Amino acid sequence: MDSISRRRLMTVLAGSALGVGASLASTQPAMAFSQDITTVRLRALHQNACGATASHRELVEEVNQTLGDMPLQERQAVIAKLTCPICGCPLAGLF
Repeated sequence: MDSISRRRLMTVLAGSALGVGASLASTQPAMAFSQDITTVRLRALHQNACGATASHRELVEEVNQTLGDMPLQERQAVIAKLTCPICGCPLAGLF
């Protein structure tokens, strides 16, 4: 096994320390798993791109018929928690 010279060892350690220091000094948070707040405009763009607004309204009507005996506020609370099983769009705001 070859021995490592002192100069080589110090160079590797200094390079490693600089790499670790640079990564720790970064001021931006990691963006891989960030969440954005949905704006009204973004939601409208998503609904237009989805193209399933008519089927979403049909789903809301079906849920309203199923929950017919329930008070209006409770039905709206249930619908607000639902999402489309096909595209995942929220059904809130369609009642």
